[in-house]
Amino acid sequence: MKLQPLFVAASALSIIAISHASAINSSEPEFEWSDSVIETEEEGKAILIIPMEGQMHTDVNNSVYSDLVDRIKEAKPDLIVIEILNHDYQNEFAQLMGWGDREEFNGYDKDDLVNIARTFHVDLKDIPQVAWVKNASGTSTVLALSWCNIYMSTDGWLHATMQVARMFNYINAEDTRGKIREAAVAHAKAFATFGCKDQALVRAFVDPEVPLSGTWEGKKVNWEDTLNGDFIVDVGQGMPHLDATTATELAISNGIVYNLKDLLVAEGIREYHIVGEDITEEINQHKENWRSDFERASELFLDAEQYGGWATGENTVRYLREQVKKYKQVLRLMENSSAVAMRMGWKYRVNTRSLEQMIEQIEEELKRLREGDSGRRPSGGGGGRPIGGGGGGGR
Repeated sequence: MKLQPLFVAASALSIIAISHASAINSSEPEFEWSDSVIETEEEGKAILIIPMEGQMHTDVNNSVYSDLVDRIKEAKPDLIVIEILNHDYQNEFAQLMGWGDREEFNGYDKDDLVNIARTFHVDLKDIPQVAWVKNASGTSTVLALSWCNIYMSTDGWLHATMQVARMFNYINAEDTRGKIREAAVAHAKAFATFGCKDQALVRAFVDPEVPLSGTWEGKKVNWEDTLNGDFIVDVGQGMPHLDATTATELAISNGIVYNLKDLLVAEGIREYHIVGEDITEEINQHKENWRSDFERASELFLDAEQYGGWATGENTVRYLREQVKKYKQVLRLMENSSAVAMRMGWKYRVNTRSLEQMIEQIEEELKRLREGDSGRRPSGGGGGRPIGGGGGGGR
């Protein structure tokens, strides 16, 4: 992303907006601000680390955080540090080049995204919070913008996403397209409100059709979805992609930090201790757990599909029973983990409702066979899936 010429003059002034930044170059500073910060066992400010690392809506899923709200409050942190690390944009480029694993790219489930924001900005609103963006792209960038106080790692980025635009780009009828478009990007207003930001700024990261420009007012930038500002970030028909230095100069980020202690200096904290380490560990463990459950669900689902193909002739009843048994096991795993349900939807185009219908249909067929109503299934089988699966959201 290239800023327009008017940005050159604004850039020099915008250094004022860097609040307690450690440095704005890519090398370690000679003087470590964090040297003056002391970690203790119990003294100083209580700091809780909330990791948001990996794929959005699976590794980073609201069910994980919402279940921990009461325990977070019981830990009584003075500050929650949200660590955001997501590389989806770089992976997507790699995919276009023929590299990477498509299954590890982000989806965009705005309901889950809004629920994550609501958990932290409504349920936990009484506890001060900062977002430390180690790297963000697409969905995670939109989420990061919901925090008023953002710090960025030296090599961090805020990448926009085309995921939302896919909800309306295919519509040719202008009036219909306009309505769908406004509905698709409406959540940007909530994120802007949560994050103390102009709606125009957040919308620019999800809507490629709007421009973005800004005007300095003291240390603050007033953003608008026009080309009338003093400097232009996006002329429209494109998307903003901001590195850490640019995001800091534009007062989107409070500053650039190298480590946790650096961030605490910026927040005026010189002495601290970590609380809720069990909470942090449980969030990290979630990634391992759901991925293990997904592998199991995937194996069971493929087995069920195979049994469906074998359910012919005199083996019909036997293999239909095996098929419905496997499907029920898959359903339990999906019901127990929204992350598993999300990935099953992306990979196999099946959700809990469609799976329930598939189970119901097989059981009805088994009932008919027991009653001698339909005899044997015709030779050749009926395939593995009686009812077409519904897809998961956000892909």
